Amino acid sequence: MTSSTNPSQSSAATVADPVGPKHAKLLEFLATRGQVEFDAKQIKRWQQLLKQARAELLGPLPQDTTVAIIDGWVRRVTLKCSEAAGLWPAIATAPALAQVEEIEVVVDGGLEAWIEAARQHPQRVTRFYLNADYCDQDTGEILSEDDHSTEVVAAANALRDATELVLGLYLHPTSSLAGLDLPQLTSLAVCAETASGAECDPAVLRSLTQAHCPQLRRVAWESRTAMDPSVVASLPPQWTELGFWGPSHAAVQALVAGRPSLTAFGMSDHDRDDPDAPGDEALLKLAEGRRLFGPRCAYIKAFNAGHRLLHALERREDALEHFAALRGRNCRDIDVHFQYAYALEDDHEVVNAYCEALLIDPDHEATHNNLGNALRRLGRPRLALYHLLRSLEAMPDYREGWSYLAEVYRELGQEDDARAAEARAVGD
Repeated sequence: MTSSTNPSQSSAATVADPVGPKHAKLLEFLATRGQVEFDAKQIKRWQQLLKQARAELLGPLPQDTTVAIIDGWVRRVTLKCSEAAGLWPAIATAPALAQVEEIEVVVDGGLEAWIEAARQHPQRVTRFYLNADYCDQDTGEILSEDDHSTEVVAAANALRDATELVLGLYLHPTSSLAGLDLPQLTSLAVCAETASGAECDPAVLRSLTQAHCPQLRRVAWESRTAMDPSVVASLPPQWTELGFWGPSHAAVQALVAGRPSLTAFGMSDHDRDDPDAPGDEALLKLAEGRRLFGPRCAYIKAFNAGHRLLHALERREDALEHFAALRGRNCRDIDVHFQYAYALEDDHEVVNAYCEALLIDPDHEATHNNLGNALRRLGRPRLALYHLLRSLEAMPDYREGWSYLAEVYRELGQEDDARAAEARAVGD
C-alpha cells in the first residue's frame, strides 16, 4: 500500500491556495504529517493553529457555525434556514468554502426566505442534507409532526443543481414526493419518520416514481415501518441502486432476486435477533457482481453497517465510500476516522487520516498502532517506533504489535531490542 504521490503533501492541502496567512500556517503544518513524530506537542500545535485559522476558514460564516474541518478545509456545513437565507449568496462564492462537500439545511421558520435565496444563488457543492425533522437541535423536542412534504419538496426543488440529496421528514398518508423536479439528481436518501404509527412509506415511495428526476439511479430509504415488496418490485428499472432499512428484509431480498439489472443494493448491520436478516455468506452471494452500501442517517446502524462492510464482508471500496460520507457528518467521532483510515489503501493518505483521528483522541492506542505500521511500510522506522511504543504502552499483551516493533528495531539496526521484542511476541 504505497503511492508515488509526494508524501509531504496531503491531497487536500494541494487542492487550493490558502485563504489567509493563518490558514497558510495550518496547511504548512499539515504537510509535515508523516515527516515528524505526531506526539502530544504536535497535536497541541495543530489545535492552536486550527483555532487561530478558524475565522479565515469559515469565511462569511458565523464563528459558532457547526462545521466539519478535515485536512485543513471546511468539508461540511450545517445551518438553519433562518441563518442560511442571508448567507447563501456569500457561501456560493467564498474561497474559504470552496472545498465544502455537503451542506445540511435545517428547516425552521425561515424556510420561505431561504428557498428564494437558494433559487437565486446556486452553490458549487451539489450534495445536500435537507433536515425537515422539525426537531429542536439542542433539546431534541419534536416541534411538529404535521405533513410538511409540500414544503420539503419546494425546498428540495430550490436546490436545482443537486446531484445527491438526503431528505429527513415526517410522513403522513397525505405525503407525496411526486412534485420533485431535480434534473441532475442521481442519489436520493429518505430518512422517514411516521406520525401516529401510520405505515405510509410504500405510498410515498410510489409517489416518487412520478417525480421529474431523470438522472436518478440510487434510492435509499430508512424507516421504522415495513416496505411492501410489491412496491419495491414495481420501481423504475433505471433505479439501479436500491436500499431499504427498517423491518424490510423481505423487500430487500425480493428486489435483489427479481432485478438482475441491479448494480448496488443496501445492506445493514447483521441483526442477530432477526431471523430474516441475511448472514454474511448469504449477503455476499446476493451481492455477487454488485456494490453494497449502508444507511447514512441513523448513526449506530450506519457505523455498524460500515464496520460489517469493511471487516466481515471485506468490501473495502464500498466501506471507504460509506465512511467517507459518515466522516463529514460525524467529524468528532474517533471511530469513524479510524475506520475510514483503515479502509484506505494509499499509505500517505492513511497517515493523514490516522493523524486526523489522533487530533480527536491523542491516546487512541489502535490508531497509534496502525499509524506506526503505515509509517513502517513507508520506510520511516524512526517515526514508526514512537507510535508503536505508544500503542504497546496501552496494549502490552498485543503480540502482533511486538512483532511489528521487532521489525522496526531491526530496520534501525537495534538487534538486541529486536530480539527482546520478538520474545514478547511469542509470549516469553
